[in-house]
This record gives sequence, structure tokens and C-alpha cells, in this order.
Amino acid sequence: MKRVLEQFGHHPSQKPLNKLMSKLHLARDYRKRFYPVHTYASQLQRELPAEVYNDFFKFAFVRNPWDWLVSTYNYLRHTPTHRHHRRVLAMKSFAEYAQYEIAHGDRSQAAFICKDKDVIVDFVGRFETLDDDFETVCQQMGIDVALPHTNQTRHRDYREHYDDQLVEIVGEHWRQDVSLFGYEFDGLGLDPKREFNVAL
Repeated sequence: MKRVLEQFGHHPSQKPLNKLMSKLHLARDYRKRFYPVHTYASQLQRELPAEVYNDFFKFAFVRNPWDWLVSTYNYLRHTPTHRHHRRVLAMKSFAEYAQYEIAHGDRSQAAFICKDKDVIVDFVGRFETLDDDFETVCQQMGIDVALPHTNQTRHRDYREHYDDQLVEIVGEHWRQDVSLFGYEFDGLGLDPKREFNVAL
């Protein structure tokens, strides 16, 4: 998605000085600020002029937390260039990796798009309905691009990696994502096209 959309974006300098100035909030012109890939929407809302943030079409995509965790595990195991590759490869099982993720932070999807429990982006698509939802995004932005499938890793159905105890542990740890986005272990517990509580 990033690859096909970056041609339409604005690209501030990635030079070390601009990154440092952006991090220290010294880059006064918002068009010159550099934001890392995993920047929270709440930070953007706080730092961009209100009229700019409100005028942007803001969207995000979410995924079943149980499925996402298995996909991330396999991606890290099969990507030697990733900084966590060796650590994850040394783990004895997926269960060990799941416990590692839980012990080292939340990484919730909700945190990226919420402020005070309200969704502050305009559209939330789902990995489970990726093609249709991406088409909605493109229509909203008035562009026509195809979405290639990259970073694909082959692995068993995510449900085969879990026992009942691990299902509960993961569900409890990512309970905000499960509740907000309507997921259940086996998929979607709610209408995948339901409206989220969007605060505009």
C-alpha cells in the first residue's frame, strides 16, 4: 500500500538534521517535518495545524490480532534483514514469540488511530476485506492504482498455532483491538462493514 501510494505523497527530507529537528519539534513548517512510518494519528493531530489535519483524508487498516501475530512471527523469521530476525529465529515456538510480544509492549492497532478511545481517522479498512476497502480509499482520494501483494509469507492457518490457553492470553492482551474492531479468534464477530465510532 505504501509503495503504490507514495507517488501521491509529500516527502520531507530524510536527512539526519531534518529528522532530528522534527523529533525535537524545531521544524516549524509542517510540510518540512519528517514523521516515522509508525507515527500515531494522535501525534499528527496534535502537531499539524487543525485545518490541515481535518482536511486530510485519514485512513488505516486493521487485522485480526490472532492472525496478525502469526503473520508478524513468520515475517520476522523469514526476513534476515529485519533487526529482530535473529532473536525470533532463536525462539523455540510461536507461543514463546507471543509471550515475548506481550512482555515487551502492547503494539495495539487501536493506539495508532485512537485518541481517548475515539477513532480519529476517517476510514478503517480491514485486512480481511483488503481489496474492497482499498478501492474505497482510492475512490475517496480520486486515484486509480492497483494493490500488489507484497511481504507475503507462507504459513499454516493462524488458528493452528494456538491452544485454548494462548487464545485467551492473546485475546486478553489485545482486548482493545478485539473489542473496538469486532474480532473473534475465528475471524469477525461483527459485520465487517460496520461503522466505527469516528470522531471528526
